[in-house]
Amino acid sequence: MSKPCIVFQSDFGISTGLPASMTAVAAKVDPELRLYDLCHEVRQFDIRMGGSILASTLPYWPDGTVFVSVVDPGVGTARKSVVAKVKNGSYVVTPDNGTLSELYDDIVEVREIDETVNRLPGSDNHHTFHGRDVYAYTAARLASGQITYEQVGPSYEKDALVRFAAPEAYVKGGVCYGEVTGAHDHFGNVGISIPNEMIWSIGIHAGDQCVVTISKDGETLYEKQMLFHHSFGWVPVGDPILNECSNDYVELSLNQDSFCEKEMPELLKAYDLSAYKVKVAPVK
Repeated sequence: MSKPCIVFQSDFGISTGLPASMTAVAAKVDPELRLYDLCHEVRQFDIRMGGSILASTLPYWPDGTVFVSVVDPGVGTARKSVVAKVKNGSYVVTPDNGTLSELYDDIVEVREIDETVNRLPGSDNHHTFHGRDVYAYTAARLASGQITYEQVGPSYEKDALVRFAAPEAYVKGGVCYGEVTGAHDHFGNVGISIPNEMIWSIGIHAGDQCVVTISKDGETLYEKQMLFHHSFGWVPVGDPILNECSNDYVELSLNQDSFCEKEMPELLKAYDLSAYKVKVAPVK
């Protein structure tokens, strides 16, 4: 029987050896482990983005997979390091800094990493690379069976986890309201917290026109009528569309172009995307 996968994610980029250093530690712990990369292009310091990518990807990996997610601007400070067990038996090794927010409802148990035993030998005086020295090492020992989950460290109260507020989404007066949840994917799409089903509930279906408004602090920044459809290819190249994303939530796109760059470039600089409120209304 093959051993569990270990899947690595970080904001380290791919122009240095930092991601490979984590992989190397895991391979030395147990050469038989299956090691994969999820994403190392998470925007620098963007904990929410890392957590969102992790949550949307985790269900598609085999049960029992061990994830290492390192977007850790607080590395070397008093922030805690944890391993969370989720309902399908998989584990997430990560700093407790909000990364687990979108996975919170699926978490069944949490343990704090005991760094006195679960730390790469000889790394005690290293304080800026816990992804290699603590997380990759602990993940590999757990996946290989060298330690049990209980040996990760002491039990950690789930309610004590650092969490970002859940994105809002609601219907009022036949209009859907939500907020921006993502603006940094490879194609420049804008994620929105409004589920596809909520759009359908107000009578907007594939092929219908709608009006999308984005505001911040009560000021309207963007407002445009556009098509709502299954995917971005239903409009001419360069046109905006509100489409049914494969994660079950709507997103704003430009067909074969970047909505963020062309329509709302300020989103590319924002870290608190929840400040950008979205309204979707049917065309009367």
